[in-house]
Amino acid sequence: MEVLARILLVYLSLSGFAVAAQHPVSIPQPIVKTLDSLKEKDNLTDWLYTRIDYSYGSPRQTLPFLMRTERERWRKPQSTPEKEAWLMLLSNQGYNQMYTGNILNSINCYEQAYNYAIDHKLNVEGIADYVLKPWANNYTRLGDYEKALFIQQRTLDYAKREHNDALAVSVYNNMAISYRSLGDFKKAEECILLGTKKAAPGSSALILLDNTLADIYFDKDELELAEQVIARNISRQQKLKPNSETAYWLLSSYITSGDIHRKKQHFTTARNNYQQALVINDQYYKGNRLREKAYIFIQLGKIKLAQKQPTEALTYFNQVLSTFGITDTALRINADRIFGDNRLVDVFYQKSLAYNQMGLQKEALENIRFSLLSADRIRFELADVKTKQRFQAETKQMAEKAIAIAFSLLGKTNQHSYAEIIIAIIEQTRARTLLDDIRSNEQQLTRSTKDPLFQEKAKLEQAIAYNEKELLQGAEDPIEIEKRNAELKFKLEGIEKNIAQRYPSLATGKEMLLAADNLLKQLPRTAHFIEFFSGTDHLYVAEIYNRRVKHIRRISNARQVKQQIFDFVNTYYRRGPAAMMNQPKSFFMASNQIYKTLLGSFNFPKNEPLIIIPDEVIGYLSFDGLVTSNNYQPDIASWPFVIKDLSVAYAFSIQTWLKQSTKKTEHKGFAGLFVTHQHKNKQFIPAVAKEAESIEKIVAGDFRRDEDAGVKDFFNAFDQANVLHISTHSYLSGLQREPTLSFEDEPVFLFELSARKAAPDLVVLSACRTADGMMNSGEGIISLSRGFAAIGTGGTIAGLWNVNDQAASEITAACYQNMLAGQKISIALHHAKLDWLLNKQRPAQEYLPYYWDALIYMGYDKKVNLQAAHNRIIDYGQLAALILVAILGIYYLLKVKKRSISPASVS
Repeated sequence: MEVLARILLVYLSLSGFAVAAQHPVSIPQPIVKTLDSLKEKDNLTDWLYTRIDYSYGSPRQTLPFLMRTERERWRKPQSTPEKEAWLMLLSNQGYNQMYTGNILNSINCYEQAYNYAIDHKLNVEGIADYVLKPWANNYTRLGDYEKALFIQQRTLDYAKREHNDALAVSVYNNMAISYRSLGDFKKAEECILLGTKKAAPGSSALILLDNTLADIYFDKDELELAEQVIARNISRQQKLKPNSETAYWLLSSYITSGDIHRKKQHFTTARNNYQQALVINDQYYKGNRLREKAYIFIQLGKIKLAQKQPTEALTYFNQVLSTFGITDTALRINADRIFGDNRLVDVFYQKSLAYNQMGLQKEALENIRFSLLSADRIRFELADVKTKQRFQAETKQMAEKAIAIAFSLLGKTNQHSYAEIIIAIIEQTRARTLLDDIRSNEQQLTRSTKDPLFQEKAKLEQAIAYNEKELLQGAEDPIEIEKRNAELKFKLEGIEKNIAQRYPSLATGKEMLLAADNLLKQLPRTAHFIEFFSGTDHLYVAEIYNRRVKHIRRISNARQVKQQIFDFVNTYYRRGPAAMMNQPKSFFMASNQIYKTLLGSFNFPKNEPLIIIPDEVIGYLSFDGLVTSNNYQPDIASWPFVIKDLSVAYAFSIQTWLKQSTKKTEHKGFAGLFVTHQHKNKQFIPAVAKEAESIEKIVAGDFRRDEDAGVKDFFNAFDQANVLHISTHSYLSGLQREPTLSFEDEPVFLFELSARKAAPDLVVLSACRTADGMMNSGEGIISLSRGFAAIGTGGTIAGLWNVNDQAASEITAACYQNMLAGQKISIALHHAKLDWLLNKQRPAQEYLPYYWDALIYMGYDKKVNLQAAHNRIIDYGQLAALILVAILGIYYLLKVKKRSISPASVS
């Protein structure tokens, strides 16, 4: 109970501390003497509590002093009271960090507190309230709602075990906030209902729940309902005796009321509500609830923006930055101080809008880039891949705004630096999770796997993949599997943080981003890129050549163009070749229209090798089969396809392309897995057998068929081969359209692919839709091709739609023949497709792109090590010739010897 009492004292004290200066103060001599005396007596418990107690009055001033405790202690805690005191210290560090606005450091402190309590089996009353709850709330502030929900569920389980209804009500409210933030309003309202049922009649906790319910209605745009709920709530609270806790609830109610009226454009009422919230903050918290204060200033600034008063808006926004210590006395921004926080993301974005209203585009661009920087620093703290991808999609709209400003400045000034800024912003939105995976896997494999942390990490990843597989295959209750996986992911994040602390080079840190000019300098001079950015309002196409941005084009009507591409792919490719065959002219004209829209204004040299970096729906296109002219001819083989003018390869981003370019392998062998499903209850693919036969005549290597081509064989081949060829069924599984390869014994899903010590230079996925998958805005298509890139392959040849078996067989065989002749991978595939088109013996419809254009190369282009197969007929002929030569030689020698011996004389 002593520990609980001390925790309560901390939080009550913090709620009313005086305004502190930004710089730490010197420690008073009486405190120093007390600490020295306790140290001499080896009294660690009271030494810790003395430091904690001193931090109560001015946590912002004394935070450095509190954070130095570990460095200044003379030994580790040993007894239970000492360990409880240490837990108190960690909890206070977390709260003080959060209170001063540093969410990331606060999360780390709470995580340390929780792990310390678990590791040392401390059964401390109040840990759920004062560690778990604020820890989860920090993840909510960071935007990692999945992690917040996991911790909140754990806290709720604790509350139910302890029959602590007050805690349960509070947790239900916080869970409602998390679900609301994820846009799951149904679950959010369910949590409010469950919390209401747990709350005692007339309980003040109902105020908390109604505040959140009003926020839910606000997000659903049901403003009248929201206004009714919050007005009733304010009226109820005004009748209560105020204290530090009820004051915070009223402050929150006034903020929500302000938001509702601002959205309804009742600006005077909104401003009055916000001002009431500021008064409460000053009266009860001396203005030191910094995040709430920052939010109010941002909202007041937004009102000024709506009223076309950008100068007044900037005054509010600058107050926010000053509050967080981002600016100096002259309001100059220190970029090094920018940390990951949703408040900072928002305020910099709003500043950008204000400067735009003032016609100051340079300042607008600078601030929106600061906003993206803060968003990036949030993103680096997110662990779960799906959370990262969601966050990436959410920031893309802001990136589009930044690109639009830079594009306007480029047109006005003709300064090349703005073109480079556009490339930097595009790369900031492109395949970032994939880049994280490539870097992380590459760096991790350079470390000793004997470290138990790596072994534990591998076990957790395997368990998560197993559960994901069970979930897709419907083996048991999906809710139980998801709970189990949430627990595993929680443990995995802790292991990964420990690894990052032990091996700092493995952390994908904040300095990972490259400036555009440095990025371009790393490119080969001959590399020629076309990079797309697919926005809500515009599409941007950037041409990069000779380490320089050569041209940037903007395409209007983005929604219309994207829908046009989507309909084109669906009509002519995904549904089979019928539409293309039955309406060749319609296909021809539609294809040419897309070509003109995307590439029509560019002039490329004949046979130029081009690397295309697609975005969103553009990733479903193969450019080889696009038609470059609107002069329709019935003879399909004579159509002016892109492939006849250019040699096209693809990349996920410039940065992933550069990472793949550094890949080195000592392997030289070929491995092929060919699964016809002849002995399984699945569709038999006779063309797979034919494909195996044709490749076996060309390339020497390890060829495995059907029962010898199982999952274990696949992973063994992946570890040992330089080129890995997989010919089988491929499909998209479940609601998430999880890319899946079907082997003889069982399927392999994308999430089962994990980093290995060695990876092929090239993986050929001669299967349907292996370059297809769920679309993620800003991240691209989540495909098998992408999965192989993440675990270290140099590149993949994969299919965008259901490949024609005969075409795949011939084209891949020809591609290997070309690679054996010394051609780079994409050039070899390019010529293999051209060979198909130049063959005059085909039925007319087989010249349509549906047949020959499904396979694309994605990755860094290079030559690969292959050995030619031995031709048995030639080998037998050569052997026979050698035997014949040997026989003739022996015959000749015998004949010559006989002639050289004369008849014997008689004496």
